[in-house]
Amino acid sequence: MAQLADHDRCLEALETAVSTPDRKISEAQAMEISQAVKAVAMLLSKQTKRNEFGGVYGEVYRRYIITGYKQLPLSQFDDCIGWLNEWRENLESGVF
Repeated sequence: MAQLADHDRCLEALETAVSTPDRKISEAQAMEISQAVKAVAMLLSKQTKRNEFGGVYGEVYRRYIITGYKQLPLSQFDDCIGWLNEWRENLESGVF
């Protein structure tokens, strides 16, 4: 199973290198973004006592000028994951 995951990562890296600028993220990458959004939203929800999923997705949409996270251009995937992970880390450490 690990070999398959490594193969998928290598294939995605190769596809990124030769892709067209308007190419969208893969289903696996969409799932990764969904999980990162969930982590941020759950931490925010603990603080605000409200459902924050829509708000986090809204921030993704505004930041990347898209109407759905599956519409994220492949070229912006690393930036999006990095930004969401940084947001989560800041929430975990108490930095807002």
